[in-house]
Amino acid sequence: MSLFRGPGTRLAAVQMRIEPGQREENFARAAKMLSEARERRADLACLPATFATGLNFPTLRADATADDGPVVQFLAEQARTLGMHIAAGVLLSEGRDVYDAAVLVGPGGDALGWYRRCCVWAGESDYVSTGVPGEVVDTPVGRIGLLVSYDLRFPEASRAYVAQDADLIVCVANLFGAFSHPVRSICRARAADNECVLVFASGVGENRFANMTYLGRSMIVDGLVQDTRQEPDADILAEAGPGLREAVIDAEVHWRQRRKIRADLPFHDDLRSTWTVSHDGRGR
Repeated sequence: MSLFRGPGTRLAAVQMRIEPGQREENFARAAKMLSEARERRADLACLPATFATGLNFPTLRADATADDGPVVQFLAEQARTLGMHIAAGVLLSEGRDVYDAAVLVGPGGDALGWYRRCCVWAGESDYVSTGVPGEVVDTPVGRIGLLVSYDLRFPEASRAYVAQDADLIVCVANLFGAFSHPVRSICRARAADNECVLVFASGVGENRFANMTYLGRSMIVDGLVQDTRQEPDADILAEAGPGLREAVIDAEVHWRQRRKIRADLPFHDDLRSTWTVSHDGRGR
């Protein structure tokens, strides 16, 4: 621990190949890569969206799981065994609804928070239900907000997190490679928007129904870098880079130091005093 920076927190993004509908195979791959993250002393490891099955409309309901179902049980067992926090994407079944969701599991195996994707594109709205913007989860490894995949494209999805003093936003993702070019810029923008670290944990592999590949490009981004005299990529703490390979990337952050830096910037106070816009864009 640094006297001035405080204790460090190591974050890891797990970029894994997702085989559609092959839950046990995906569990085995995820377990191996989570173990690698823990070997790197990760306090929080982040898996992609729908890591256990992928998101395929023809098998959507069969692939979905309850909040105490086998996917969540797997995550709880991994968190307990490895002694770390895990964020992961879960295809969540609730009554007649199926959500593209994210869960944060603590090292005791408890689900600390859930988030259901709020940005659903028109072509999937008959299959995937729409959630609402989330609440920050206060944990020993930071104040964490969750996002899922397509939410990344919309600043409104994460806008409440800056007012909730989020240290970290975790976006679990499974986006198509054809739309990958702006992702690096968007991740940097969302981190800067919210004055926080952003972990983008993205899957690789193929969606055979859509005949498209997933983009990968996992990264960890620092939204507090301000000075243009620093290296051009000073805000990129870790990155899997182009290519469709599996990878575990990690970076260490110091929340005490970062909170002090953030407190010295004007954006939080200015947001609260001058910018009162609701999620749907209408003034209050």
